[in-house]
Amino acid sequence: MNLEINSEQDSWLENSLKYLNFGRTAKQEKLRIESSQRSFFRITSHDHNSLILMIVPHGIDESVSSFVDKAAIFKKYSVNVPNVYSYDLELGLILVEDFGDKIYQYNLQEDPDYFYEKAINELVNIQSIKKDINSFNRLDQKLFSENWILFEEFFYKNFLELSDNSILSLIKDKYEFVCGELLNQPQVICHYDFECRNLILTSSGKAGVLDFQDALNGPIGLDLASLFKDLYYEWPQERLLKWYKIYLIKIKENLGIELKYETLVKYIDFASIQRQVRILGKLSQVFVELDRKERLKDFPTLLGFLINTSAKYDELRNLSNGMTDLKNPLQNKMESVLI
Repeated sequence: MNLEINSEQDSWLENSLKYLNFGRTAKQEKLRIESSQRSFFRITSHDHNSLILMIVPHGIDESVSSFVDKAAIFKKYSVNVPNVYSYDLELGLILVEDFGDKIYQYNLQEDPDYFYEKAINELVNIQSIKKDINSFNRLDQKLFSENWILFEEFFYKNFLELSDNSILSLIKDKYEFVCGELLNQPQVICHYDFECRNLILTSSGKAGVLDFQDALNGPIGLDLASLFKDLYYEWPQERLLKWYKIYLIKIKENLGIELKYETLVKYIDFASIQRQVRILGKLSQVFVELDRKERLKDFPTLLGFLINTSAKYDELRNLSNGMTDLKNPLQNKMESVLI
């Protein structure tokens, strides 16, 4: 297997494995394709030990230092993230603990209540981290604007090839309203992508947390939106109610935050709208710049979430209407791209 690394990186890897007494390598396996430029490999020894190698190309935001720094902070607050065994900032390489293959995305149906309670435990640990730690940026107006630009430039104009500024202006106005509401939510440390693709059930029986390098200080509903507005599973309301109540009890006990159920639902809904606009923009950028089509299949679900969630609120009805106008252009584009 080609690890897609140069001779200097290969030398570092060989020395690191030797230092860790890893043993002779028996197998190198490329793992899932990401919606970023990072690559992941599982390296297995003849003694059946295994590690994960993460390769981070130069010039992208997802830096080695951010991953390593936040891993240390998360560990301090008992968040179940992989141990970092070795890394090199310049070479863009990290060797971390192998949490196995039981990714939530493919295993939730086994026992959803069990899996989700484990995920909620880790989320509460993340939200218990002190907000004034310098490693975490704020989800502020600047970042909201950057997320919007991705949506406008890459999804609306480049991917959908639309130029109707009246629809775009309508959507933008309500997007900015939603962002303003997010700033009024209780602010906590957020993973920023706490979804089933980034959670894994470990041999310890805990939820393992992956891809946390973008963690920031933001609204309490954001990670809940990632977890419960799932792209791959649609849960009945009674089940969501049960999980929301578990979460409400845990944040009251552990964080001293007391919320009404109705308030929590609104927090999650509004955070999900901002998140889904961001994801449509980001995944469109990945498609346009890297020609990666793997996540395009999620676009109709994301748009459906935006239409249906915003339709619940009178103040967001225009957003629902504007997003509804994108359904046919999206369907036409999907048919042409995925032929």
